[in-house]
Amino acid sequence: MFIRPIRIAFFCMVCFASTAPADDSGRPVPSSLNAHEIAGQVYVAAHGGLVKNALSKRSGREVALVVNRAPQAMRSRNRVPGVQTFDTYVNNVPQDPAIASQQMAILTSGKTKGTGVLFTRYTDPQKGNLISMWLPALRKIRRINEPSHEDVWFGTNLTYGELVLRRPEDETHELLGEGVMQECLAVMQLQRWEQTRYTRDLPAPQCGHKGKPVYHLKSTTKFHNWWYDYHVSDIDKETFALYRTVYYKGDEKVKTVYIDWQSLDQPDPRIAYPRYIYAITHGDGKDSLVYVPRSTISLNVDLPDSFWSEKTLQNYNRTRKP
Repeated sequence: MFIRPIRIAFFCMVCFASTAPADDSGRPVPSSLNAHEIAGQVYVAAHGGLVKNALSKRSGREVALVVNRAPQAMRSRNRVPGVQTFDTYVNNVPQDPAIASQQMAILTSGKTKGTGVLFTRYTDPQKGNLISMWLPALRKIRRINEPSHEDVWFGTNLTYGELVLRRPEDETHELLGEGVMQECLAVMQLQRWEQTRYTRDLPAPQCGHKGKPVYHLKSTTKFHNWWYDYHVSDIDKETFALYRTVYYKGDEKVKTVYIDWQSLDQPDPRIAYPRYIYAITHGDGKDSLVYVPRSTISLNVDLPDSFWSEKTLQNYNRTRKP
């Protein structure tokens, strides 16, 4: 049995509080920012080590899930969207000073149930990050280097660059202006015949952010001959939550990504989590949804540093989670 790494390396399904340098935490935000500084604040808000640890695990009947739907032309009553459920654990303050952060995720449904990934990011920027994968069918751990920016994430139309790897310095940034959110955030809406027990209660389009002041930021990639030329994003002026990003190749829209960032009621308003991430590819209509119910989220849980380990991946289904 062989499982492609890009199908199971889902180490950032809950992409809050994970990978920015620790000394970014708690710094006051200047009242006036240029385009590059805004991009930096977005990165800290989405990936910054602003909490000790963060967990997403099943709570009663609620569980985090990822839904992938085929392109519009390929949909039929014989092909319902694919669904996987998962638990995730993020450690931002490992005891080992050589490790910047650790993220662990375990699939909890489907044929690959029990498959787990541990992603270790090192403090030395010259040292490659490590992915350890537990494959229950083989009863083996496999260790691989991190994926490329353009690799697709877990069968979705999202890339590892968008979710984890891309940093502000990988693009040039231009502030197009300021305004307010004019529209609701779109979300996957399934026909009745497409629904399963996991997808009957997916969230509706989020209109709660309408009217919020936002920056309009244009970011142009520095990568040559890339899958997009630039993207335009709507960014909350207070929390730096990235609500909507539209990608362009030339003048053509390639993909739009919507993120419903929700407060976690912490003193720093930047500490939030993505209740859902919805991405739609405009050319063929393929769309993907990551949905994380609020009841599954816990912060600063008393867990030993050793919990983030390959041993936990191997024993997760037997011992269950704390």
